[in-house]
Amino acid sequence: MTLQIIKAVAVEEVGRFTFSEVAKLCELSHEETQELIDYGAIKSEGEEEENQAFYSAQMLSLLQSACQQRRDYDLDLFSVVICMQYLEHIAELKFQIQSLQAFSQL
Repeated sequence: MTLQIIKAVAVEEVGRFTFSEVAKLCELSHEETQELIDYGAIKSEGEEEENQAFYSAQMLSLLQSACQQRRDYDLDLFSVVICMQYLEHIAELKFQIQSLQAFSQL
């Protein structure tokens, strides 16, 4: 099992986070977090439990990176959505490269 460090908090890659945890770890207000959900940038994982949505560690990692860019470059929330889309695409491409490299070593 691999671990990923997020804001000095070790989480499993299959970890799940609540709405409030996502907002806190990304340094967003609840309103900003809800707006990102409305834009479709943040999607819940799996089924809700007790009327509580959960979000993946992978999504949280992308969102934290995008929010860091927001703070560094004074971006608006819509720019965070675009940044997340590019970060997600980059992660997919990295995975494809790693898969091809592993296949070529066989």
